[in-house]
Amino acid sequence: MIIQSKNVWINESLQPAQIEIIDDKITGIYPYDEKVVDIDYQDKWILPGFIDIHCHGYSGTNSNKPTLRGMKKWAKHLPKEGVTAFLATTSTQSVNKNEKAMVTYSSIINRIEEGAEILGINMEGNFISKECKGAQNKRYIVDPDSEVLEKYQILSGNNIVSVTYAAEKDLDFSFVKKCNELGIVASIGHSACSFDQAKEALENGASAITHTGNGMKPFHHRKPGLFGAAVNLDGFYAEVIGDGVHVDFQTAHLIGKMKGKDKLILVTDSAVQKDDRKFNFLNKNGAYRFPSGTLFGSALYVNEGVNNLHKKANLDLVIAINSATINPARYCKCDDRKGTIEVNKDGDIVVCDENIKVYEVYCRGVKQDL
Repeated sequence: MIIQSKNVWINESLQPAQIEIIDDKITGIYPYDEKVVDIDYQDKWILPGFIDIHCHGYSGTNSNKPTLRGMKKWAKHLPKEGVTAFLATTSTQSVNKNEKAMVTYSSIINRIEEGAEILGINMEGNFISKECKGAQNKRYIVDPDSEVLEKYQILSGNNIVSVTYAAEKDLDFSFVKKCNELGIVASIGHSACSFDQAKEALENGASAITHTGNGMKPFHHRKPGLFGAAVNLDGFYAEVIGDGVHVDFQTAHLIGKMKGKDKLILVTDSAVQKDDRKFNFLNKNGAYRFPSGTLFGSALYVNEGVNNLHKKANLDLVIAINSATINPARYCKCDDRKGTIEVNKDGDIVVCDENIKVYEVYCRGVKQDL
């Protein structure tokens, strides 16, 4: 199959091109109109498939309690957002429930053949700070424990890709060092750590900040804290929830400008989704809250987030697009096959307009039903 457009995202710019896809891979990129095409998308934009590294569930499917049926339903939904790959993100729960979830993931991840690809697991709990717990369950929060993490990784079949932890609780850096040993991204979040503690964690192997601006102490001009570390230290990837609620768009602009095109990662932190009608009474201005007002997740779609970062946070297009494509691919260490439109990479394609409204999506070469 050959598709083409006058606006294909190649080498961080929109340019006329043809894309050849055979089976699940991109097998050729040619000049516009060179070969006979199967579909001409004309002026529509063709972008790499989006990757969401931080999302919690969909329409009754809760990543803390995965089932094969639920995960299949979730994976089939995500292309509507332009998402072709994702990390199922767990939150704080009991050890027994974590262990059960990890065992389940080990048996079902490779059985999800349709829709978005599950790249693995992102553990947002339990190794966090009670002081900055946000909507996390205080009862089961524990200090970072490298032995427990290793057990979870074994039970998951080595599918844990990322874990959030409170850097101030990892005094000897044994947890972050274990993360590196196990090939897990150590992301600081739900943490009351200082700037210096975050910097020391970075020097010992931490490499990301979970939903920057949320789950941390507010920035202060004399106490920059974790937010200051996120934007100032080049070694950190910085997640940002691009809904304008979790962080104001002006704050998102600051984070994006400081991190640039290579270190910003758009996430949804989605809890329940737009068609989950039973939760609508908690959905205010595009985010979900407990009756107390505490945020517990967004109702954001990834394609909306890309458009928001560009149009509402006024970030350069390359920053907005990279934040949902190549940057999360590098974070997940799958940039050898995802994140850009290149020969030998997966046929993960989003066809959209200039407002990132999704028209077609290909997951590993297969056109999806949207």
